[in-house]
Amino acid sequence: MGFGAAIDLALTLVLLARGMTQGSANIAGFLAGMVAWLLIRAWQDRGAQPSVAPRPLAARAGIHGVVVALALGLRGGAVATALAYGLPGWLAVVAGLGVAWGTTAIGRTFQTPPAAHPGDRRWTRAAVGIMGAIILLHLLYLKVFPLTPEEAYYWNYSIRPALGYLDHPPMVAWLIALFEAVFGHGVASMRLASLASAVVMATFVHRFAQRLVDPPAALMAAAFSVLMPYAFFVEGLMITPDAPLAAAWAAALFFLHRALVDDDRRAWYGAGIALGIGMLSKYTIVILGPAALAFCLLDRRARAWFLRPQPYLAVLIVALLFTPVIYWNFVNDWASFRFQSSGRFDQATQFSLHTMLGNMLIVATPLPLMVLPLLFASRWTAKPGPFAATDPEPAHAEVRNRLFVGCFVFAPLAVFAWSALKHEPRLNWTGPIWLATLPLLGWAMVRAEALQKFGLGTVMRLTAGKVIGALLVLYALMSYHLVLGIPGVPYAPSLSRAIGWPSATRELQAVQTRLVRETGVAPVIVGMDKYNTASQIAFFGARPDASSGLAPMTVTSIEALTGNALMFTFWDPPGRFDGRTLVMVSRNREALETARLAPHFRELEADVHPLRLANTGPGGDGRHIADYYYRIGHGFRP
Repeated sequence: MGFGAAIDLALTLVLLARGMTQGSANIAGFLAGMVAWLLIRAWQDRGAQPSVAPRPLAARAGIHGVVVALALGLRGGAVATALAYGLPGWLAVVAGLGVAWGTTAIGRTFQTPPAAHPGDRRWTRAAVGIMGAIILLHLLYLKVFPLTPEEAYYWNYSIRPALGYLDHPPMVAWLIALFEAVFGHGVASMRLASLASAVVMATFVHRFAQRLVDPPAALMAAAFSVLMPYAFFVEGLMITPDAPLAAAWAAALFFLHRALVDDDRRAWYGAGIALGIGMLSKYTIVILGPAALAFCLLDRRARAWFLRPQPYLAVLIVALLFTPVIYWNFVNDWASFRFQSSGRFDQATQFSLHTMLGNMLIVATPLPLMVLPLLFASRWTAKPGPFAATDPEPAHAEVRNRLFVGCFVFAPLAVFAWSALKHEPRLNWTGPIWLATLPLLGWAMVRAEALQKFGLGTVMRLTAGKVIGALLVLYALMSYHLVLGIPGVPYAPSLSRAIGWPSATRELQAVQTRLVRETGVAPVIVGMDKYNTASQIAFFGARPDASSGLAPMTVTSIEALTGNALMFTFWDPPGRFDGRTLVMVSRNREALETARLAPHFRELEADVHPLRLANTGPGGDGRHIADYYYRIGHGFRP
């Protein structure tokens, strides 16, 4: 392996010296080193007899492909992060090379035949490997993965502390403000809040699963909780309201199971705290209330809780924690409650049940859905025989446990299905629902040999490993491409919402400097859409490097110009900018046409200037993604 790494390093440095981009040079160097290592390894192993039967060739090739893709993805994050912290290019390459070949060495242990690591040990290693890979991807890309406009918008929340906001409760803003206060302003600081939420979510999924299935299956449940697409993107990679929501949802499942199934009175207080934090994160968690009610109505033992004080004390805890949001809505004409209720349903009627199903497959993969039929079977394993001793029925198969999971899956799902009959659902809405299925999925993976119902054992053996491998490859290569670029793979123009804004903001700062010099007053930068453009420019322009000599920028979105500016309408009433010079930035040149804008200004400059967005981040390949445009107007008339 050392010889392959040496070829990798030498070739990568030579290609960089000859002007190749970091993305291309690191791929070429790594693949050349990998080919050299495999050839040497094949030569050394010729004629050797393995001590145990090897895996089939297709399985070995698939595992090796996953390891190579993962090593390359982690390498890209290490290189870009090293460059972002100011390390010279050659040292960044060395850091990336160490991560890539270290990952390859660890990955070799997963290519050993199953007989070398029998039973539970094999699944424990797999779960630890999955969680380790996901955490490393998050850590290495925290600082360099492109900032999404949603994240930038929630950062704008955080610099304007409040007890509530129009479109969400305040928890995401509080978390961003807390982590930036500790670690300083930056993308990585914000996303540490999401990574912390992921740790909390996985911990509670594991604790919940331990109550239902054996330890290896519980560990696999925790691993899949951070692997499934919903969690990967909103728990660790990006900071959104879904990050604390998923953590609170997992905690609520754990405490509600203890309370409803095990009759633990003290667990109601934990459930109340979890649900209260969830309500401060995202209103979606309220649908766990009908799920708990359904369980109490359907389960004879649980009906006793209607006559006990603990559930009502839990509701009181939720209400007390939710008080800040209620107060904010009270003093703001119930704006958020109206926005999330009647505002959502004022949209045109559109049958979207098929869209919801597609969203479910995207955010959860088919695996959690495939095991749902087990909730309707009283026995899961083979009949008494060779599997009886090693694979006993899990507690999950007991009637009350199956009922609990069924209520906490199908009751929330029914709410979203009812909405989808007339309104288009959001991609992430059903994401946290699948946390309740993960103990069942973990057990189905680990005990596939014993699983006999509905042919699911065979399905798990044929698909689970492939889905896990495909997800790891997807995450690794996608991250590498969005940061460093993969030669020959194009960038979609829609990526301009996230890529290129640091350099575009610097260009707008130069425009601001010129206007200050000419007029004596700093202009206002206006994003000509709901929040995307203004949020990105505000994040990168609010706190410029002191050594640059640039002043902070005033950035907003104005409803009179955009039609809808969400929280910017609360923060920046149009009258605040009466008479000011505006620099209007738009994705579409047509939005800056004279006939539309002229009534709002005393004078409108004739020129519409292009604003180039390209992959110019640390190690980026500089490829053009899209053009935005800006136009300057003087004497704004609200």
